This record gives sequence, C-alpha cells and structure tokens, in this order.
Amino acid sequence: MPDSGAPRRAALYVDFDNVFSSLAAIDEWAAWSFAAEPARWLAWLEASGPRRLLVRRCYLNPAGWHAPEPGGSLAAWLQQPRVYYSRFRADFVRAGLQVVDCPRLARLKNGADMVMAVDILDALAHPTRFDEFLVLSGDSDFTPLLHRLRAHDRRSLVVTHPLSAAAFRAAADAVLGFEEFAEAALAEEPEAVRPAAVPGAPPDAGPGATGGATAGASPAPASDAMPDPGDPAAQRATILGLLRRLVAGAEAPLHLPALGKRIHGLGGWIRQSRFGGAGTLARLVEGAEGLALEAGPGGGWLYDPARHARPSLEQPGLADDPFARLRATLGPAAEVPRLAPEALDFALRGLAAMLPLPAPPGPDATASLAAEAMAAGLDLPPRAVEALIAWLGRARLDCRADAGPDGAARLARALYAEIARQAAAGGTRLGPDTLAALRDWVGLEARRGADPAPEPPAEPPDPPGAACSPSA
Repeated sequence: MPDSGAPRRAALYVDFDNVFSSLAAIDEWAAWSFAAEPARWLAWLEASGPRRLLVRRCYLNPAGWHAPEPGGSLAAWLQQPRVYYSRFRADFVRAGLQVVDCPRLARLKNGADMVMAVDILDALAHPTRFDEFLVLSGDSDFTPLLHRLRAHDRRSLVVTHPLSAAAFRAAADAVLGFEEFAEAALAEEPEAVRPAAVPGAPPDAGPGATGGATAGASPAPASDAMPDPGDPAAQRATILGLLRRLVAGAEAPLHLPALGKRIHGLGGWIRQSRFGGAGTLARLVEGAEGLALEAGPGGGWLYDPARHARPSLEQPGLADDPFARLRATLGPAAEVPRLAPEALDFALRGLAAMLPLPAPPGPDATASLAAEAMAAGLDLPPRAVEALIAWLGRARLDCRADAGPDGAARLARALYAEIARQAAAGGTRLGPDTLAALRDWVGLEARRGADPAPEPPAEPPDPPGAACSPSA
C-alpha cells in the first residue's frame, strides 16, 4: 500500500462463488454481508489503498448455491434450505459492479476462473494503464496469471484463503486472508442486510425483526450490545440471559427467526464464538432451565414451558401463510415451493414450452429457466424448478408428450391435484379456504357452486419410467 501520492488506478475481479463459499466456511454471516452489501467492502478497498477501482467485475454462477448450516441462525433467518447466488446479482449491480454470468460448464466447474484470467490479460493492453489488479479468489490456478502481472510491472493484491498454495500467495505483491478481510471490511453489522421477503413467510421473520410480546409483533428496538465475556461459559451465560429476558417479557412463544437480530446485537463475538462454543442456538438452549425449543416453520419457537402453551401452527405471525398447515403435513421432502404466483406461472409456462422431452429437464435446463426468470425480474431459484418437476413426476405427467396449447394450465391442474392428494395421504383434509388459496396460487379459476375439491388426473397413470420426475 502506498504511503502517499495519488490513488492507484486499479481493476477488481471477484470470483463470487469461491469467495462466498470460503467465507461461509469461516462465518456464514460474513458471507451474507459480503454478498448483500458489496458497497461496504468496496468503499473499504478504495480507502485502504488509496486506489480508484476503475474496473469492477464480479463473476457469478446464477445457479450456484450454498446450504446454510442446519439449525444455525442463518438457516432459521432465511427459512430456506439453500441460498442461491442469483439473489445477490442485483446487489452487485446496484453497487456499481459488472456482473458476468458464468453458468456451469461441467458437473463441478463454471468456468469463472478462465473468464477472469482472459479478462485480466485483456486489461494489460487497455489504453488505461492499470497500476494494480485486485483478485478476490482462493483458486491457486491464478498463480501463472500473477506471474504475468508481475512481469508487466503491475501490482497485485489477492484476497484469498490463508491456507491457499504458498506459490499462489508468493506470486502476489500483497495478500489478505479471508478472515482478515471479513474482520476489516465486514466487521460492523449493517442495518440493511435483511433478505428479501420469502413468499408465505411471516412478515417479521427476518434478521431485522426483534422479539416481542407476541410471536408476530415487533417491539421498539433495543440495544443489547455487550463486550465479549471471553470465556466460553460466560459467553453462553450471557446469551441465555438475553433469551430468558425476551421470553419472560413475551405473552406467547417467540418465533425463532425474529430473535436473530437481538441475539447478534450482543456483538460480533456471537458469530466468532459460534454461540459460546455451542455451535448452534438449538444446542445452546438444549437443557437450559426455563427455555424450550419447539420445531416448526422457520426453525420453530422459543418459549417457557411453565408460562406458555406449547407452540403450534396457530401461533400469531403465521396466519399470513395459507399453506403453513399444508407444508407441515407434507414435510420438507415434498414441501410446496415458496414462490410468488407470478414466478410459479413463469416456471409452468417455461416447463410446458420444453415438452416433449425424452427425459425430465436436467440441471442445465432448470438453471437456464431460473436465469430467464431472473432477467424478467422474478425470483425463481433452480431448486424451486427442481421441486416443481418432482411434483409433476408424482402426478405421473408424461414428459414425452407435447403439452399442447394449454400446456401451462395442464401442468397447473396436475400440480394442484397432486398437492391435494398428497395432503389427503398425510391425513389432512384441506378446507375450502386452503383449497381456494391453492387454486389462486397455481392460477386456476375457482369453481362456482361446488366445493373446490381436487380434480381427477387429466390423463390415466403412465407406465413406469414415463413420469416427468428426476428419478424417471
């Protein structure tokens, strides 16, 4: 870093998938902060040079994803089994980065490293002579590229894993480990990193929400920041003390996601210590006097067995989700995808347009459909497309047949009928309100003068091997 003088002309290249997964292995909240608020660490990079980031490029696989730690606070916050990288694309665009989509070219490779290397080599001949190249990646395959930059008398700064190859680190002029980067550039808790609302989730089920008198209400913000007690036992006692205060002041069980901000508001040491060495909130609370966890949507509820009735799907804050009971009946293996009606309609139309196919749509097709939805401004993760294909497979829909002019409506009818059948098989008879909400969601017109019961299959069952399912 220069001691004085004009800011260096710099070019920034970010291997998003590599950085996110590497940070998540250290601290999932640091990874989330990196992805959700890139403007924060961009400003830090510019100020720490000082340097001008004249080129800012991020290489991202829109179908890539990260699975939050089961039972962890990020998983409870998101209420989703996966975080798809496509959801952060708009954040990087708003922060002034060029996002280069790098879809998967093979089973495990998306080609981002090769595209980055070619772009960096092209930049060596750019009319603007870049003094410095910043590479955010833990991929040691960039070692020959760093040698080329040095040969052209250009500085290089690499943000990488501290355990990356020694040759890779030695080839750079400056190296910053992911942990150091997170501590310096992502240290402060941002106020605006709460994820976009999940369709069907409680309105307060996010990291910006706080615990309150009822499971669905948010009281006035409170400052709970405390210095790190240091000793793991003292850390656990401090966290449990806050939880007991929140539960004692609540008239009903507290929905777990709503506690995220208050818990992490104690300080950055919460994440660094992993709940005082407990690993997860569930393990911390296990066996704690006066506190109990009950499984349920979004991670469940925290309550005092001596004061509160056992939580259920009737808890306040879940009334806005018409499919809460349905999802609980079906279970995670066959859960109704959390999609807005517009995204579901887009997916059904896209799947219908693909037919006929000799086999169910594969990963490339689902990723392509998700990318098209993203370009249209819709949130349609590839995992949701896979879930829809699985539902159509259970409905014994033949992928080898042409969908016809009303293909999307045909798929919608099959989806509606199969969800209702699966619920009945699980012992739940869906009421008129739930069935009406289900019909609205899939885009079917309500029946007049009749109970909207599930329709019979549009076609007779297909022979084995013909169904449109991933296992077919």
